[in-house]
Amino acid sequence: MKALILSDIHSNFIALEAIWARERGADAVYCAGDLVDYGAYPREVLDWIRAHNVVCVQGNHDRQVAETFHESALWHITDSALQWRHHNARRLTAEDANFLLSLPEAVTFDLDGIRYGMTHLYRNYELILSRHAYRSFCQTRFPNHEIDRLILGHTHRQGIMTLGEREVWLNPGSASYRRMDDPDQEAHYIVIEDGIISLRSVPYDCSVVYHEVMQQRLAVDELRVMQWFFGPRD
Repeated sequence: MKALILSDIHSNFIALEAIWARERGADAVYCAGDLVDYGAYPREVLDWIRAHNVVCVQGNHDRQVAETFHESALWHITDSALQWRHHNARRLTAEDANFLLSLPEAVTFDLDGIRYGMTHLYRNYELILSRHAYRSFCQTRFPNHEIDRLILGHTHRQGIMTLGEREVWLNPGSASYRRMDDPDQEAHYIVIEDGIISLRSVPYDCSVVYHEVMQQRLAVDELRVMQWFFGPRD
């Protein structure tokens, strides 16, 4: 059994395609949230997610974009005030917005006899650093389930934290972009095969993404962030 674990795709269809080109042999795909926002291809990403029957949880950006879709002022905002959530919401259909709103906060599933719990975030950008915090969080988020491994997204920081024999959490990192202290521009994800966790990344053509995002009419600050995420590295 090979499972592909994604998170924080953020409307970056180019990166998603690069991951799938390498991992298309996966038997199942899971995503720890933030399918949309901060990228130019929300519809393409959502179409791919549904076409591949990806098991998803709702990220904070998924809810924000879906709620923005229903705001009466959405189409009256000037270009100089547009944020990415407005940009993405304007490109959704009602079906897309409802799909995002329908995503669960948490799911559980079994892979190779191991019970996983998946949710988008722990608490803000904090990390789970003790067994007590792990157990307390899992009891709250996954009542009536014994979780062997916890999958989180949100921080965009790929890694595995082993706290005990049955207290392990993992984060696939972002399929799209890093935080401002990490200049890596590859797409990050995880593969779990026969119970073995593999942290992986794949390069993709950031110049295509950079060209597309910089063509959008948005607030200057929103585009400036994109220059760092996807622009050329000197």
